[in-house]
Amino acid sequence: MRRATTIFALAVVVGIAPVAAASPLEKALDHLSARQDSLTGAIGPVGAGQAADTAWAAMAVAGAGEDPSAWHGAGLGLGDAVEALPGDAIGDVLRLSMAQRAAGTLDPAMADRVSAQRSADGSFPGGTAVTAWGVMALIAAAVPPDDPRVTGAVAILGSLQLPDGGWSATGAPQSDVVTTATVMQALRAARVGVRDPVLVAARARLLSLRDSGGTFARAAVPTAWAVLAIRALGERPDRGVWASGGSPLAALEGLQRADGGVRVASGQPTSLFATSLAALAWGGRTIPTSPRGRQVPGRAPRIVARSPADHDVVRGVLSIRYSDETGGTGIDPARTTITVNGVDMTRRARITPYTLQIRASALPMGTLSLHARVRDRAGHSTTADWSVVGAG
Repeated sequence: MRRATTIFALAVVVGIAPVAAASPLEKALDHLSARQDSLTGAIGPVGAGQAADTAWAAMAVAGAGEDPSAWHGAGLGLGDAVEALPGDAIGDVLRLSMAQRAAGTLDPAMADRVSAQRSADGSFPGGTAVTAWGVMALIAAAVPPDDPRVTGAVAILGSLQLPDGGWSATGAPQSDVVTTATVMQALRAARVGVRDPVLVAARARLLSLRDSGGTFARAAVPTAWAVLAIRALGERPDRGVWASGGSPLAALEGLQRADGGVRVASGQPTSLFATSLAALAWGGRTIPTSPRGRQVPGRAPRIVARSPADHDVVRGVLSIRYSDETGGTGIDPARTTITVNGVDMTRRARITPYTLQIRASALPMGTLSLHARVRDRAGHSTTADWSVVGAG
């Protein structure tokens, strides 16, 4: 509380209105945006996992009401990155259908590409969860719910329901959270009614898998996935029996770091997959989804003012004022730096979430070339270069 009061008082002194705390969703989007390649539009580090991270990020962005195609830097956008995703393996094709639907770039031939993955009995090879994904991929590819390709896969899912009301990915006698939540979302995407006995039993099973603190399997991914299944039922995960003893949404928030990333579980590192799924959960929607075209905010910090101006003499204090975007993760003073004539002067500066200041007496005399870099907690940065005259 003392730290918050101090920051508030400082903001008033320097004439900056304190920024309202960002929501978990805004912070998660900030985190994902900071990890977008400015040239390709893809999300995450180059490697085997980038395709999945890009696809899930596109779904999260669309679920938040932003247009993935508008997420771009100097080069291509997230929509372009989705169009370039591989579609060789069955999992790639099914995920690609969902991601393209989210990005608004659906390939007209996607329905045929998804259908071609089916087995002779109408299921999708790879188990229960893959068949559920196949149903959602068909719906995302604009195949009607009453199409035999959908109804056949739905019937198979119904036949695979375990006595406990859920579904298992491994053939185990007891169901698990993720597979159960996946099938529930697939059935709802196929317009199976919430009063259907299959979904009634599945709802009861999902509720029984809930931990006392609100999480599912005490981890971010199953918790976020369960939230989406609850929403698919038309229910609120932060109300009633779903929130008894703790809301799963609040539990997810407890796994979020200051930079917006979401931990896989308590004490574990963050992951882009967990962050994207948590963003979908916080977004208040279900998948498959499509963009609503909301304008994408500029997420890099802004330098609001510099004193003195270019080529002027430093009198008293050299200062920079800056701010993060509304709903951002906030400026990180520990990662904000300044150099003077190429020499790092960061340790001589007083840096807060709102200003950077160096006393004139700490600066050398003569013409000074300044380079400041301001970073937010998510990882975005902005720079400023100018010259002033030090008077000592």
